[in-house]
Amino acid sequence: MNESSPEHALRMHPFTADLNDEQLSELARLARVAVYEPNEYLLREGDPATAFYLIVSGLVSIEVFVPGHGARPLQTVEGGSAVGWSWILAPSRWEFDARALERTTALVLDGERLRQLFVRDCCLGLRLVQRLLFIVAERLKAARLQLLDLYGPPRELP
Repeated sequence: MNESSPEHALRMHPFTADLNDEQLSELARLARVAVYEPNEYLLREGDPATAFYLIVSGLVSIEVFVPGHGARPLQTVEGGSAVGWSWILAPSRWEFDARALERTTALVLDGERLRQLFVRDCCLGLRLVQRLLFIVAERLKAARLQLLDLYGPPRELP
């Protein structure tokens, strides 16, 4: 196993590092290592959500398009994080853009095959969905803090 193999990347990534060898091998079969150059998109809002991205190294901006204002960053994530959970639920379309800010290496897991794996191995599926929900909750907290920063504390109603 070389350092650029999906199995090695899974073994080293915080999202999957504590999984057993059999689980890592299962996930490695649905994964590929991809490199994104600065300003290259990993995913685009509205496109079919077909993959789950574990960021190995680099920096990725999660953005939303605001009519009349263009792309607005919501959050920046770095190596050790994950991007994209829209693949898990129908209609499986990306809700945001994700763009590399610097050369970024990601482990790209096939969403359809990952959903099938979750059905076959419910224990692994539950462990990974719990981790996904933790990321979703963290992103919602970050969005809340951005809104508070943007609009200030709530005012009392008259």
